[in-house]
Amino acid sequence: MSASAELRVADFAGLVGAANVRDAGDDDVVHGVRPRLVVAPGTEDEASVVLREASRAGLAVVIRGAGTKLTWGAPPRTCDMVLSTHRLDALVEHEPGDLVCVAQAGMRLEALQAVLVAAAGHRQRLMLDPFPAGTLGGIVATAASGPLRNRYGTPRAVLIGARFVLADGTIGHTGGKVVKNVAGYDLAKLLTGSLGTLALITQVAFRLHPDPPASRTVLLDSASPDHVVAYLNRLRRLPVVPSCVDVLWPDGVVRVRIDGSADSAERQAQGVAGGAGGRVLDDREAALLDARIAVRPWDLPGAIVGVALPRTHIGDLLELASGRVEEVVLRGTLGTGEARLAEDAAAVTGFRQAVATIGGHVVLQRSPAALGAVAWPPGDDVAVELMRSVKRALDLSGVLAPGRFLAAI
Repeated sequence: MSASAELRVADFAGLVGAANVRDAGDDDVVHGVRPRLVVAPGTEDEASVVLREASRAGLAVVIRGAGTKLTWGAPPRTCDMVLSTHRLDALVEHEPGDLVCVAQAGMRLEALQAVLVAAAGHRQRLMLDPFPAGTLGGIVATAASGPLRNRYGTPRAVLIGARFVLADGTIGHTGGKVVKNVAGYDLAKLLTGSLGTLALITQVAFRLHPDPPASRTVLLDSASPDHVVAYLNRLRRLPVVPSCVDVLWPDGVVRVRIDGSADSAERQAQGVAGGAGGRVLDDREAALLDARIAVRPWDLPGAIVGVALPRTHIGDLLELASGRVEEVVLRGTLGTGEARLAEDAAAVTGFRQAVATIGGHVVLQRSPAALGAVAWPPGDDVAVELMRSVKRALDLSGVLAPGRFLAAI
């Protein structure tokens, strides 16, 4: 390490404490790019000073929560510092009567859920279930979601406020602690899915929901693409409100999960089985299926791409997936999900082009750094320039994860 780099280590140690800054090691590599420093501020004010000093020194900074999604998007062009949020991990506030909680961005999702469910007499939950779960700030920054997206939406739908630090150290906030908050620009939505390229999220406020006391699951198996489409069409016409509707391919499986009171869940499950088809699983079968779906397609090696297309073309997607991908997991009523395929640029590009012919698009998520060049689909010129203008407005020096977003933003 050079003398100047040694000086920077000492400078940051003075800002956050010697125990909270260190030289980067092999475990700190960001999508193939090795940083020099890892700094872990313990407060928002410390984070502000760290980013201000890093910006002044011209250091490229990548923000890391649990590190579960650092391979999403393209590799950064360069990375001098990893800013870790692991010390920003406190629950700030829980208002059960308002169904709202406020937590620091480094708090892990499972830790928050445990606190919420255990809160005396309330049993509330944040209805997000991405895999891997990671931290709250990381989930927002990557817009990660799972099967519950079918009913509750993405992080954008439940995020009602945030605090953040810009690259120059400016501290800001957006939204509030109430669900209906419409004052000012909704910057929290802008930060959602930005992959840490616009600001460091330090605190998030979420809308909560009651934790359902019961669940019932209906399973359709051994289905062809035509059968899957017909089943989903029948399901949409039924007076039921499923929490999860997942299509697993090439398994030929559709899982419908209904959450609510014991009576309501049972009545709706029987309505699905009678009106659309499939069989109602017992609790043991349902738990095993839940555990299986929660980790797919992330549990096996390969590149993972996010897929979105009109739901009317789900059958077409299942047909063209054969021979191109290893597996597809879709939210059946939305037309969104993930596919796992070979870690090969030609495979990703070919699948993207095929999906485009049916009106959909594909974004590379988990992948080796070598596939970074095909992380994003070709961008619309107007949209890309708009995103570039937003980047310039919030990160004028371009120090936050440079190159990670669409069009090397």
